[in-house]
Amino acid sequence: MIKVSIIVPVYNVERYLAPCLDSIRNQSYSNIEIVCVNDGSRDRSRDILAMYQSVDARIKVVDKENGGLSSARNAGIAAATGDVVCFVDSDDMITRDAAAVIASIFESTSADVVTFGGSAYPSFKSYPWLDRVLSPRDVVYDTFTPDIFEKEPCDPFAWRTACRRDFLLAHGVAFDEELRFGEDKLFLYSIYPRSSKTVFVSNKLYLYRLDREGSLMSSRAEDRHLRLYDHLRIFHAIVKDWSDAGFVESYGSELLHLGCEFLIVDLLSAPKTIRVDLLNFLAAIWTVYFSREQIDGLLSDPQYGSLVDAVLVNRKRAYGVSHKMMFYAYSLHSDPRDFFSRVWQRVKTTGIIGRVGRSVSSRLPLSRRAAAGLLESVVFEQQDASMCSQALKMIQLESSQANYRS
Repeated sequence: MIKVSIIVPVYNVERYLAPCLDSIRNQSYSNIEIVCVNDGSRDRSRDILAMYQSVDARIKVVDKENGGLSSARNAGIAAATGDVVCFVDSDDMITRDAAAVIASIFESTSADVVTFGGSAYPSFKSYPWLDRVLSPRDVVYDTFTPDIFEKEPCDPFAWRTACRRDFLLAHGVAFDEELRFGEDKLFLYSIYPRSSKTVFVSNKLYLYRLDREGSLMSSRAEDRHLRLYDHLRIFHAIVKDWSDAGFVESYGSELLHLGCEFLIVDLLSAPKTIRVDLLNFLAAIWTVYFSREQIDGLLSDPQYGSLVDAVLVNRKRAYGVSHKMMFYAYSLHSDPRDFFSRVWQRVKTTGIIGRVGRSVSSRLPLSRRAAAGLLESVVFEQQDASMCSQALKMIQLESSQANYRS
């Protein structure tokens, strides 16, 4: 019977921790261990962990100095004893059958890696990109192919991927503790090429909490400059890992194309004050790690060739009128509907049309749809706060009773 180790990194999440741990404790599958890594929390999170540990022998608490999410996950992997490891962020939850489904798939397929689906929490705050990313299809890859990254919604979230622990140990795969953002993407780009069998399943086993105040994702999203530099560092780390493992020689052309999807439009759209440094960084990665033949292939790519030329050959195209014309041509070629949508959005939000529109809308009351959305958000916040508070009261009571009996 496969043992599933569920690793929960914990840092200053006292409000959300109890519902998270309750969702794990209440699994229908019994052969689990819950490895909670207290990453130097300064709130009541450690006290809450102590209460849960006192009532559930399956809970193991690892205490460490604050080192970030990657450090906490690595500590959890090191402390785990299960056949399979998976991750749950301490403000999220999993469905009651999550461990059972994960164990069953590993048992029946002998996979190294299993990626499953998830749902936004609350669902009404979701959006098309997230719905797509959290909705994999049912498919098995008996060997690695870059098609995994092209055809499957496989990143950027590590918490919906489970791995055999001996697979991670054998290949020395761990989370990069030097990356404070994007460590999930690097981890996934490390495990898929090394996996002898990868399975995607459509089961939605994870509840991903959106818009938690103070989360790393929300703080990073507010600083575009920092996010662009982070994306370059992520790509560099992926390329270096693939180069060290010998994957660039076989799959370098595909990795270059994937990197363009991830980076190049945003970098060429960056403010002029930082654009040159970002483009120089990208050009250095390309020229150091990839062959001349692979780069020439990218320059001739019908989708990205002109953009790559602006980075590597004719840097004047990255600025001024040439820059605008290049982007218009790229957008019109890659997605005409999106191009016309962006043009119309720009017309609506700039110049006299934009000023008139904002002036009129500021004088109108909320629409029925906007009012309904606002009400739904307020009701959810109240219900969620009540659920978190009730879960904490219940574990306090359960812990007190356990201590009294002992």
